[in-house]
Amino acid sequence: MNRRSFLGTMSVAGPAASAATGAPAAPSRKGLTKERYRGVFAYPPTPFADDLSLDEEALRSNIRKLVRLGVDGIVLAGSTGEFYTLTDAEHRRIAEILAEETRSHGVVSVIGAQGLNPKEVIDRGRAAMDAGCEAVLAMQPFYSTLKKRELMAFWEQFSKACPDLGIIIYHFDWIRQEYTAETFRQLAQLPNMVGSKEAHFDFRAWRALQGATGLVHMSATDAGWLVEMCRLGAPGVGSVSLTLMPHLEQKALKLCGEGKYEEAERVWALFTEVVGRLRAGAGRPYLAPPELKGWDEYGGAARGKALNDAFGFIKAGPPRPPGLPVPKDLQMRLKDFILARYPEAVPPADFLDTIPPGTKMWPRREKA
Repeated sequence: MNRRSFLGTMSVAGPAASAATGAPAAPSRKGLTKERYRGVFAYPPTPFADDLSLDEEALRSNIRKLVRLGVDGIVLAGSTGEFYTLTDAEHRRIAEILAEETRSHGVVSVIGAQGLNPKEVIDRGRAAMDAGCEAVLAMQPFYSTLKKRELMAFWEQFSKACPDLGIIIYHFDWIRQEYTAETFRQLAQLPNMVGSKEAHFDFRAWRALQGATGLVHMSATDAGWLVEMCRLGAPGVGSVSLTLMPHLEQKALKLCGEGKYEEAERVWALFTEVVGRLRAGAGRPYLAPPELKGWDEYGGAARGKALNDAFGFIKAGPPRPPGLPVPKDLQMRLKDFILARYPEAVPPADFLDTIPPGTKMWPRREKA
């Protein structure tokens, strides 16, 4: 199963006089801050047309549906967004569209910034900043594991180069770079450091970070963990699978907000079963269902996009090379399999119409 992740205040007030001294206060920094790194952050795929060009119409439609759903943030051009296939011009255009579509709705705009060297990462960060995005999901240059001093020097350089962006570190366990609580405590000294997306399956490691630093650390593993994270008072969740079965996630989180955790677990068990079976297969060694012969021969990006198109909430289209698209006949078998085995997992066509405007998915707890 693919790993995934989560995210939250932007202040744009001008200089004001200090009540204590009468001196002008320091200007408020733009961009995402820790106070708004909260709630449900969606990680939708980048939609491509059949000719593999960026499908801007589908991208806008997908963003608008997620805004209507009640997410707190949208993250584009990460791993799920196939960042490794995007040109600089496409990355910039995605950032512009994301900022345009979220700005008036109070939804946090986040875009990936990854590369093999500091310049590549910084260039994408600056492009995001210029486009009006509030934050980046950024990764240190990832080919070589960095020594601690190198890692700190890179993040200081990135922070200074992109001062109007909140920085969310993409802590991806497939990349050989350790981030401990002590590492994050040092990084918390940077003025625009927000926290991390913990993209791994180590629940104890994620929990150990909670409250250990001045930053906010979201897990990106909603399948299986969602209800327990709510129970433990997690800041939010970074969700890839949200775009498959949003009605189930919305229902489970509503029950969590009412304190009905056992009922929420029952709802969420279906989500976890479907995602586990259709992404990784079932049994050992993770065989695909017999009806989907050949499914496990396609990569994660191809399977993820075929699943999004099969469930029908958003449009994903084909993956770009080096990924190979799931063939049309297998896509049809996939849709038939879902409808036959898991019809309740398919979002109703009028689902969004049932959500009151202004609703937020993640349960908000009243302060004592």
